[in-house]
Amino acid sequence: MNTVRELRQSTMPVGPIGGPWSVRAVASQAGRPALEVYESGELIDVLVASSLNSEVLRGARRSRVGGLAWGRLAADGSPPDVAFAQTRVRARWEQTETVVLAGGFWLAWTSGPALAVMARRADGGIERLRPARLV
Repeated sequence: MNTVRELRQSTMPVGPIGGPWSVRAVASQAGRPALEVYESGELIDVLVASSLNSEVLRGARRSRVGGLAWGRLAADGSPPDVAFAQTRVRARWEQTETVVLAGGFWLAWTSGPALAVMARRADGGIERLRPARLV
C-alpha cells in the first residue's frame, strides 16, 4: 500500500527528514519543472521533468540518522512504493511514506538504517539503489 502526500511548499525543511537534506523546486531555462536536492547545503542533484526516461528512482543518500530517496513520478503520474533495507543479509525492508512534489517528483525518507532503497512502479517493475553515504 502506498502512502502519498502532496507537498505544496517550494523548499522542504530539513527537520522532518531528520538529516542534512533539503530540496528546492525550480524551473529549468526551458521552463520545465526541476528539483534541486541539497545535502548539508551543497547541491548534489538536479532533476528536470522529462517524458524520455521511464526510471522512477533517481538517487538515494544515507547518514547516521537515516536515508533519503528521490525521483520522478511514473509516466501515468503515480508515485512508486518505496522501501528501505535495514539489514544487509536477508534484507528486511521498511515501507515508507512517499511525498509527491509539484512538477512530477517524489521524495521518501526513513529515520532507520538505509542500506538499500527499492522503488516499485505501478506496472510492477522494481528499481534498486544502494544509497551513497554521507561522510
